[in-house]
Amino acid sequence: MLIKLGIIAAVLILGGMMFSTEITTLFPSTSALLADSLKDDINTLNEKVTNSAENRLDTSIDKTIQSVSDSIYQGITETGDKLVENVNEKISEGITETGDKLVENVNEKISEGITETGDNIKTQIVESSESSKEILVNEVSGFDPFNFIKNLFKIN
Repeated sequence: MLIKLGIIAAVLILGGMMFSTEITTLFPSTSALLADSLKDDINTLNEKVTNSAENRLDTSIDKTIQSVSDSIYQGITETGDKLVENVNEKISEGITETGDKLVENVNEKISEGITETGDNIKTQIVESSESSKEILVNEVSGFDPFNFIKNLFKIN
């Protein structure tokens, strides 16, 4: 039994020696009064834990805010890009439809103009032909070849 107590004591002493720096870090103020020493050490340890937690919390909040901010910015950018794309598409469709209607209207007006002009030319040719026929008929019916030849050789 003494051997077991000796081994346990040796392990505790060796452990204390090996980890004395860690023990000093965790419990830096050693005092003759054990209660004051433990109280100071626990307050110091509590302060370190609180500061570490605050730093981690601040870092975590900053990262969260940055992540949310990036996500919002990306969402706004994507929404804006989609909006611009949709507006450009609608404008392009509107321009295409307007252009198609304009071309259709211009073609229709040109076709109407050509038809009207062709009808006018046809009417004028027919009228001219009829008046030419009348003139020729009148001239030919009143044509006297003997008087014509006589008038040709007549000297004034």
